[in-house]
Amino acid sequence: MAEDDSRKDPVPTQVGDGRNRYEIIRTAHLGSGHFGDVYMGQHYTSRKKVAVKLEHRSGSIARREWEVMRAMDGNGAPRVYYTGMHGRYYVMVMDLLGPTLQRLLESSRQLRFHQVMVIGTKCVELLRKLHAKGYVHGDVKPENFLCSPSEGSTISHPSKGLYMIDLGLASKWRDSSRPNGHINYGQRVDHFSGTVRYASVNAHLGRWLSRRDDLESLGYMLLYLFKGSLPWQGYCGDDKNMQVCETKGRLTIESMCRGAPEIMQYYIAYVKNLKFEDRPQYDYLLMLFDSVNGGMRKVRTLIEQRSTEATDKDSWEDDSRDKETTATAGQKRKRSNNEESAETEAEPIAKKYKLVVPKRIKTHQWVIISTSARTGNSPHTQCYTSHTTYQNLAKEVEKKWSQNMRITTLNFAGSMWTAVLNAKNSGYTEQALHYCPDPDFPREWVRQKWDDGFFITSVAGNDSSWGVVCSMMQRGKKYKQQS
Repeated sequence: MAEDDSRKDPVPTQVGDGRNRYEIIRTAHLGSGHFGDVYMGQHYTSRKKVAVKLEHRSGSIARREWEVMRAMDGNGAPRVYYTGMHGRYYVMVMDLLGPTLQRLLESSRQLRFHQVMVIGTKCVELLRKLHAKGYVHGDVKPENFLCSPSEGSTISHPSKGLYMIDLGLASKWRDSSRPNGHINYGQRVDHFSGTVRYASVNAHLGRWLSRRDDLESLGYMLLYLFKGSLPWQGYCGDDKNMQVCETKGRLTIESMCRGAPEIMQYYIAYVKNLKFEDRPQYDYLLMLFDSVNGGMRKVRTLIEQRSTEATDKDSWEDDSRDKETTATAGQKRKRSNNEESAETEAEPIAKKYKLVVPKRIKTHQWVIISTSARTGNSPHTQCYTSHTTYQNLAKEVEKKWSQNMRITTLNFAGSMWTAVLNAKNSGYTEQALHYCPDPDFPREWVRQKWDDGFFITSVAGNDSSWGVVCSMMQRGKKYKQQS
């Protein structure tokens, strides 16, 4: 508890007045926060179970919470039935809900990623509602989200939502007196509010909070729910706040999200790219978390479309300088049906959403170009194609196949592909490369290749797509069986 019990008034047995009276069940303590305690209660006549929050430190924080809760009116936050004073307590009676996300995590030890995505979807919708009322939460963390009582201990069905609580640290982002309707930017370096573990970098630096900061905190919360910890946990001492701030600012998005699916990198990259007054594209974030309808696959389609457009532009500029080209001024090269269909699918996304691709920090790469001719089993030539989209990889691989080179290694990370090809002693006579933009392994394609006499010789994938290489092998090097 935030304050010693001896300095507080005794917990009352009842609160309210007239017909709006509630009995407090003092043995049913539901939880404590920085500024108050929550008990179970019940209405005197209807016996309806409720939650009673007793604030004992700050009247301004309590009144701000009452203000925001009334503005939400039960839409994304518990419905409030009574607010008032009892002795030195600021009292708020509200709906009794289920467990917090923190308790849910503690009971199950680890949440599956599809559960975290459902939680992320619900939380983005909640923050969208709060932001629409002109407020910023300011303390997004697992302890401040409650499950609906009908869900018990499970979070699975998207139609059943979460609820925000502890809105005492909420602040206004909207200022109708200004032309753009947004508050002025400001900073107080000696000021911090929120929870160090989940706070945005701007909050650590004492900057006024805006909508972007709630979404950044949500990203850290989702990483915590999936991984069970965050890289900056464990700091202590008087400078803990600045140590955590420096770590959050120093870590690359890729290292911060290591061990989590690629979706989280795109989410964190987007929210960190938002400016103070920017209006977040909530629909884009909801699309990212929509694994059922392939949200990440849609983003990859858009990335490949943009990469193709840039390649086509360069290709057309080169061709236009060649005397043998048949293209006239202003005419682009003719696209294939596949390219046109991919562009049609991605075009609405391109027009509607601003895409932020996480920056990749390249470390080192190595490749053997040639080896001693005395070593009979070594490749005569070896080359590689790396850090490229699948479409460009396929073009390059087809070119190398025509030179009798074969893929020996395939790797895939962060939507970028790498392949190593050998020109000699690979043992492969023919090859087929297949890309499947789906979380399910392409079993039917593989079975068909097995029937044709091919074997899987390399595979790469993640939570939302697969790349498979099947090869026909030389005599004496064939596998007996593969499953």
